[in-house]
Amino acid sequence: MKKKFSAILGIAVAAVFFLTLLGGGSYSFLLGKVAIAEAGPNVTVSPALVKPKKGKILIAGSGFKPKQELGIRVMMGGVLSDISFLVKPRPIVNEYGAFASTWKLRGREFKRGLLKAGTVYTITIVDEDGNTLATAPLVIDKSKKKKKKKK
Repeated sequence: MKKKFSAILGIAVAAVFFLTLLGGGSYSFLLGKVAIAEAGPNVTVSPALVKPKKGKILIAGSGFKPKQELGIRVMMGGVLSDISFLVKPRPIVNEYGAFASTWKLRGREFKRGLLKAGTVYTITIVDEDGNTLATAPLVIDKSKKKKKKKK
C-alpha cells in the first residue's frame, strides 16, 4: 500500500511539473485539485553578449496579451530611452502572445557614450501606460580584439 501511494504521488508531482511547462490553469488529480500559476510575460535578448560595434540585437518575448502594443526601454547615457521606434518591426504582439524585433546598432551609440563596453543594461518591456511587463539583461562585451601586426 505504501509503495502504491508513493508511485501515485510521484506521478502526480511529475504531472504537475509537465503541466506547469505547458501553461497555467487548474487541474484535477487523484490527490485533489492542484492549481498551477500562469507564467507571466518574458523577454530575451540575443546575442547574450553584444559586441561594442555595429550589429543587430534580437529582442523577443512571449506571454503577452494578443495584439498588444509594447514599448521597449533601456537606460542609455543616464537617460531612460524608448527605443521602440529604433526596432524593426514595431513591437506589436501577435495572436499567440509573442513578438520579435531587431535593434540595429550603428556604432554611434558607443561613440557618443550612450552604451559602454563592459556594462550590463536592462531591456524593459512596457505596456501603453508605461507599466513594466518584463525585463532582460543586455550585456555589452568589454573585451577588445587584438590587432594583428603586419609583417
